[in-house]
Formats: sequence, structure tokens, C-alpha cells
Amino acid sequence: MNIPVYAATAVMMALSLNPTHVRVPAYGYHNGTVLIDITLERAYHSLVDPLRPGISCSTHYPTPLKMPFDVPIGSGRPWGRNSITACGDLMYGVQRMWDMLRDWLGRDGIDGVGGGVPARVEWNPPAPVPPPVVDFVFRRDADNFPTSLDLVGHEYGHVVYRTTPGGAGEDNESHGLNEGAADIFGTLTEWYANNTVDRPDYVIGESLELPSGLPLRHTYDPSLDGHPGCYSDQIPDAEAPAASGPLRHWFYLLAEGSHPGGGNPASPICAGGPAAVSGIGIQKAGKIFMGALNHKTHSWRYTSARSASLAAAIALYGPLGPECATVQAAWDAVNVPSQPDDPSCAPPHPGT
Repeated sequence: MNIPVYAATAVMMALSLNPTHVRVPAYGYHNGTVLIDITLERAYHSLVDPLRPGISCSTHYPTPLKMPFDVPIGSGRPWGRNSITACGDLMYGVQRMWDMLRDWLGRDGIDGVGGGVPARVEWNPPAPVPPPVVDFVFRRDADNFPTSLDLVGHEYGHVVYRTTPGGAGEDNESHGLNEGAADIFGTLTEWYANNTVDRPDYVIGESLELPSGLPLRHTYDPSLDGHPGCYSDQIPDAEAPAASGPLRHWFYLLAEGSHPGGGNPASPICAGGPAAVSGIGIQKAGKIFMGALNHKTHSWRYTSARSASLAAAIALYGPLGPECATVQAAWDAVNVPSQPDDPSCAPPHPGT
């Protein structure tokens, strides 16, 4: 039976008097055409995720973006440098991150207890509001919004970091670890999504299309950004982006190794490190890093991260497998020194 369009619309509106979940296309600038989970309220699409509590996108915070159900969410390339398209890209990115945390890392939501944080997309730096809210501000140097998969994962990665034990930390080294962790979560999100438009890689922010033609940061070789990839006594005095260099370098070596092949770039090893490092894969590397974060303290240092990641590798995979040995080798490769109380990858002595 053929139902007239006006009748079908009336039926749909009647059925949606109560907000309900719908999965609809978003026409992204960064991600292409993708499906996102949002809420249907009467004749409007509300960019509130009913499946992932706390996740929404606003262009006039705190009210989530609402659009007539027959208006497309986003305008794609090359016209999509606008806040509606940015919200569509953002919702896709944070939903993929949520699913990655669940499927790969065993974490319940962004905050670890089944919750998320709303986002606001703004043309100009917004007035501060009480947290939690994640801001995505138009970048005039790129003439674009920073809502690609890796940048959404990065910003929400800060939420993951501060909602693990110890919070966000209080000094340059802990802030550098926070910044590096955000890049790691951005990378994990991009690899989990495996989007055909924004293909997974180990650089951050490449789809912003900065005038330089370069990404914001390189995970595999932070020196390409002018940041140290090796730990030294200068790290505690460095600004957060620079202080993050050894952590993202370590993660790349852990995941991919120093000479991975398969289209992934080689990664340098710091003076005094091992001759080479063989990676264990990004999913195992992510699990180990998440396990380390679950033992973070407020005064975390690189040496603390080394010890915690070794303990996580042993808890997940045992002391004798390649995972523990690779965690150790990757830290050696970025010059983070061992500590007397580091967990050992060697078998226990008889009788202990």
C-alpha cells in the first residue's frame, strides 16, 4: 500500500511525541557520509545520543543542536566548514571513541562509569562555563573546525585522563603525560573507526589542512614537530605539547615498532636504547596503556608511567610474553630509565 508523503510524515510525528533513538546520515567534512546515533523529538533531530549518556553537540550551549528532520546534518566537502557539519563530524567521532573504549579497552563510557560529556562547537573562543563540557573552536589558521576523528578523540582523551585515578596532575611533566595520552586516544579512535575518508595513521590533525600542509603532531617522530622524542631532564620544564613527545613516541614503538613496514613509517630510537623494537599491535598497546592509567597517581611522572605500564602488561599478558618485554624495550628506546621497583618481565625465582 502506498502512503502519501504527508500522511507518512504525520504518522512519524505522532510516533515521535516521545523522544526516540534514530540512526541517520551525517555529511561530514572530515569523515564523509557516516551514520550517527541521535534523538528524534517530534519533527526535529536533536544531536543528543540516547545510547551513550551525556553525549551531545551544541552550537549554542547548553541547548543541544536541533534541526528539522528533513534538513541534512552537514554539507560535506567542500562546503562543510560550518558548525552543523562540525557537530555531525563530532558526534561520529565521539561515538566511535566510546565504542573503542568499550570494545578494545574494556572501559565503560568516557568517564569510566557509563557517562560522557557534552560538546560545544563555537566560531570564537567561548566564555568559560562550569565543567564538564568539551570545546571545539573554529581554527582560523585552517579555516576549519577541529572535529576530525583524531582531534575529537584527543579532546575527549583529556576527559579519560582526568577521570582515571589521580586526575589531571599539577605540573609540566604530568600535563605533558596528559597531552600525550590525549594524542594516544585520538590515534586509537582513528584506528578503531577505520574510516575510508579519514584513514587511520599516526599523525594528529592532518585533515585540518593547515597552510603548511603538515599535521599538528607526529606520533612516530616528535622531532618533526620540534618536540623531544627522548626523555631528559628538560622534560619537567617543557610546555605540555613538548613534554608529551616521549609518551607518544613510546606508544608508537610499542604498537608498531621501530621498522614496522606495511606503509607505517620508521621510528627513531634514542641514543643508548635497544637496536630495534618490534611492535605488538595498536589494540594490545592501547589495553596496556589503559591499564597503566587505571593506576595513575596525582604526581605521575614518566618513570611512574613506565612502572604502571609494565604492571599492566604483566596483568594482561603475563611476564614471559613479548608484550612485557616490548613495553620495557619501548621505554628504553625513549630513554625513560628503569626504577628499582619496576615489575620484572623475568620469571620469578624458584621458591618466591
